[in-house]
Amino acid sequence: MNQQQKNNKETKYSDKLKDPRWQKVRLKVFERDEWTCQICFNKELQLKVHHKYYVQGKEPWDYPPDALVTLCEKCHAEEWENRPEAEHALLRALKEKGFFAADVQSLADGLGKMELLHSHEVVASAYEWTLETPEIQRWLLDKYFEAIKKGDGTKR
Repeated sequence: MNQQQKNNKETKYSDKLKDPRWQKVRLKVFERDEWTCQICFNKELQLKVHHKYYVQGKEPWDYPPDALVTLCEKCHAEEWENRPEAEHALLRALKEKGFFAADVQSLADGLGKMELLHSHEVVASAYEWTLETPEIQRWLLDKYFEAIKKGDGTKR
């Protein structure tokens, strides 16, 4: 994509952010999040509504409320800057540990079905701790194999 095409695409998206449908959704997200950045809890910096993910062809205002979050301009910029590298690191770690496509799909399915019992940052830290602690891994695997014996385990 050349620079002019990129600029046209960005202009079109920025025009969509002026659309009354987006402005209405944006206001609802800010109100839901109490006009507070959901990463650093700042209320003073300029706020932005961040899409947690994008679906090709979907308009900015056509996402469910849980796909949108209030971020301050600093956290929003950091998310945009750091997200690709973090995603790459996750995929690299899965590959280095020998996870195959079906394994990655199982992880994605589990995450998709998971009910967050706490904030995402606490859950991520807890899983990091679990994954790096052999005793916890053994306990978790024992529970998994017990569930399989009872018929309560996964299809694998």
